[in-house]
Amino acid sequence: MEVELKVLTREDFSILQALLVRCSDYLIFQDDEPVKSSAAQDLFSCRPEGVEDKDKVLMGIFVDGQEQLVGVFELIEGYPVPKTLTLALMVLEHFSRGKGIGSKAYEALEEWAISRQHNRVRLGVLFGNEKGLKFWLSMGYSETGEIKPYSSKKFMVLEKTIGLVSDNREL
Repeated sequence: MEVELKVLTREDFSILQALLVRCSDYLIFQDDEPVKSSAAQDLFSCRPEGVEDKDKVLMGIFVDGQEQLVGVFELIEGYPVPKTLTLALMVLEHFSRGKGIGSKAYEALEEWAISRQHNRVRLGVLFGNEKGLKFWLSMGYSETGEIKPYSSKKFMVLEKTIGLVSDNREL
């Protein structure tokens, strides 16, 4: 199985919206409401205060050269601090879960992040998302101890150091 990541653009609204509808089980859990007809547009435009358009990236997940989008990463570069990539959302359609696609997609994402000079990835896992927590811990993430609000829920922050990190030893 070959997993490929592609940066999505506004021309991809329709395939992104269709994916978000197919991921409604998770998105309803996350947002406590049905997937909106503007969900794809909202995903492109919503970002934390102070984050510029150029720092927000939506990365589509495709499998075996197919044109159907099976998942998406919502990414914010240099947030909350430089050299940090925040993974704001990762969703996979139901039929693509449990097949190793998420792991392969994340590994490709990590390579991309390193190539862009990021040395840390941060993400949040909603309380009650036990499968998500288990997945991220298996990918090498650690809990930071931070707990933050999201809508009517809370999430725990996880982090992972990526790439080569200097150990400051004298040579």
